[in-house]
Formats: sequence, C-alpha cells, structure tokens
Amino acid sequence: MFRTKRAASAAAAHIGAIAAAGLELVIVAAAACTGGWVGSNAPGVPSGWAGALGGGLGLGLAVGVMQMLDSFRASVRALTRATSSTAAERNLEEPEEALPSNTQDVIDLLTEGARAGAANQAAFYSGKVDPAHALLENEKLWMGVDGTSAMFRLADGAYVYYEKDESGRHPIHQYSFVAPATGAEPVPVTSLEQVRDLLEQHVTREVEDTPVAV
Repeated sequence: MFRTKRAASAAAAHIGAIAAAGLELVIVAAAACTGGWVGSNAPGVPSGWAGALGGGLGLGLAVGVMQMLDSFRASVRALTRATSSTAAERNLEEPEEALPSNTQDVIDLLTEGARAGAANQAAFYSGKVDPAHALLENEKLWMGVDGTSAMFRLADGAYVYYEKDESGRHPIHQYSFVAPATGAEPVPVTSLEQVRDLLEQHVTREVEDTPVAV
C-alpha cells in the first residue's frame, strides 16, 4: 500500500513538472509574440526596420519573462526548504505531552491503558448478550481487570464477566455471570434474560443466607 502511495505521489509530481514546463513555454511564447507584434506595428517605423524591431522586442520580452520565472522558482524553492526545515525541527522537539520520567509511572499508565482497552472491548462485543444495546454497551460501567478481561457490576457481589480468549486462531469474546464471594463457578451467558435469572437466584440465595436477628 505504501509503495502504491509513493508511486502515485511520484507520478503526480512528474505530471506537475511537465505541466509547469508547458506553462512556462506558453508564457514565453506569448511574451515573444506580444513583443513582436508591438515592434512590427510601432508607428513611424519604416517597414524595413519593423521586422527587426519586432524580433528584438519579442526576444527581449521573452528573456525578461524567463528571468522573472527563474526568480519566482528560486523563491518558491527557498520557501519550501525553509518550511521543511522548520517542520523537521518541530518533529525533533519534545512532544507537548511527554511521558513521565519515572519508569514505574509509565508502567502504571500502560496498565491503565490495558484495562481501559478491555473495558472498551467488553462494551463493544456485548451485543452477543445484549443485542438491543440496552445495558452492557455502556463502556463507563465496565471495569477493566487486565488487558483481556473486565467486569460489569450488577449488584453487590454479582457481575457480568468479560474475557477475551486468544488461545485459538481467532479471538473469542466470552461473557459469564460471576459472584466471586460465593466461590461458585462462572456461568456462561448469552442473553440478558439469562443474566436476569442468575441475578435473581443470587439475590434469593443472599437473602436466605442472611442471619436472622434474634
């Protein structure tokens, strides 16, 4: 792809150069014709000298136009070099938002970025469970655990758990219902209805396990 872009840029530059050269020839020819016409039609000039005067004026005007074009091109080249040099200097300067100098701070930023990425993917692929995007698509409600997993809090001790399995040829995005405090195994889920039923069971179990005050 990059080779194609470079080839296209080179072709465009080549065509531009040809067009500029053609335009230069047209301008010079027009200047020569104009000078020749003025010299040939100058009042009070004998017909024997009119042709010579016209040729001289045409040649002189053409030379003057060529010099002006050369000067213009030189100015453009100088401006282009100056602009390129300034841009290169800016690229070498330190970015406005530099990373912290402390390595541990950089590691913490990378960890936060990985967790944010997991939360983003959990929300993005949640259509597998929530095709209407009614709840689980809200990225702000996902908490990244690491770079490949995140949790969505439903109630105290109950979560929808997202995990990206990269063990196969293609990543698999899995969702399950988890209640870590109970020690129960995660239950894979494929719909919000299933999540609701599991949450109701969890709440009922919590109520049943709550000691009754005497």
